[in-house]
Amino acid sequence: MALGIIKEVFAYIARLFDRSQPIGSFRRVHALSLASDTMTTVALAGSLFFSISPHEAKSKVALYLALTVLPYAFVAPLLAPLLDRDTRFREGALYLSATIKVVAVFAISFDYRSLFLFPEALMALVASKLYLVAKASLVPQILSYEGLKEGKVEDSPDSVLVKTNSQLSLLGAVVGVVAGALAGGILKTPGLGTAWILRAELIPLLVLLAEIRFMGRTHLAHLYSARGFKVSRDVSSPRFMDHHVALVASTAIAVLRAGVGFFTFLVAFQLKESHSSVIIYGLTLLASASGAALATAATPLARRRLSEQQILISALILEALAAIAAGKLDTIGSQIALAGIIGLVASGGKLAFDSIVQHHVPPNLQARAFARYETRLQLAWVIGAIVPTLIYIPLATGDVVVATAALVGAFSFSASRRALSS
Repeated sequence: MALGIIKEVFAYIARLFDRSQPIGSFRRVHALSLASDTMTTVALAGSLFFSISPHEAKSKVALYLALTVLPYAFVAPLLAPLLDRDTRFREGALYLSATIKVVAVFAISFDYRSLFLFPEALMALVASKLYLVAKASLVPQILSYEGLKEGKVEDSPDSVLVKTNSQLSLLGAVVGVVAGALAGGILKTPGLGTAWILRAELIPLLVLLAEIRFMGRTHLAHLYSARGFKVSRDVSSPRFMDHHVALVASTAIAVLRAGVGFFTFLVAFQLKESHSSVIIYGLTLLASASGAALATAATPLARRRLSEQQILISALILEALAAIAAGKLDTIGSQIALAGIIGLVASGGKLAFDSIVQHHVPPNLQARAFARYETRLQLAWVIGAIVPTLIYIPLATGDVVVATAALVGAFSFSASRRALSS
């Protein structure tokens, strides 16, 4: 019985990462890239947050938060237009991202105790954001190519985009938990620590370069030469004329992202200053990750009954109600539950938003669109995170802030939708 279950699990994993299918090959690339990002995050958290005093942590975290916005200064104006010019540049962006990560991670492993950490961390962040922009603009093309092989050339509908984005997000959540646990174990092992996390990270990065090479030669090369396939530059399609939908939706997802940044650092500094057990940290992170994982299953189901815009409004309302309840109860348990809800609504909202951009923005403008929107979302996250980093805010008061922002966001988004449709 047990052996049969194990065989089924391995068979499912083999199908999931089947290199003979374009999306299976891309899942390998996505998993390795996110494993690397997670290990970098744990390594930096070990040197910037957990190993120093709360006051010193606040100053270093504030500087790091400012650095997280800078990558978009490179990606948005300089690299995104190249990604839109030719699909081949999107493959090149994957190579460039992985190569920069290798260099940055190797350097940080030696410099994580010095000021060189910050420019090297910036390199790693630029690489990570470049990958995310390239990935978001490649997904619709990979799905279209798979349809072309089956004799279909039409674009993928919203439901397929939401489902695929959800699968990739679930994969990212699972990989994040596994890589995070591995990196956390190395961090806490005497004699190892931050440097060895980064050295171990070089393994998935080198495998990532090999997987990108395989995907490029085996699948993307056929995508470029597929008869009748090209990056459309025809913006006359009715759905492309309605690209303002994405602009309006970006305000809603920005509020959700700001809520994630605000609540994450609110709880982190409260727990650190109260010398809470590492178990509480772990439960909070587990709740947030579980909420994000649940979103990958719940969002495609919700999409059967609701539009992407309705999913965004529902997410804002649910976050507001959960924050009000958590503030009223004002217990550690209620805050952990709220972390799960915030992870759920933020991840579900992002899946819906990505689908809106992929469906309503012309393919030859998608990389620039994703770069522009990701810049705004990262800025929203940083603005949310910087407030509890610099100002002491009690947890219950922070819950009120989260609820108020979500309600204002829901009202503003609803009003904008009505104005757009009138």
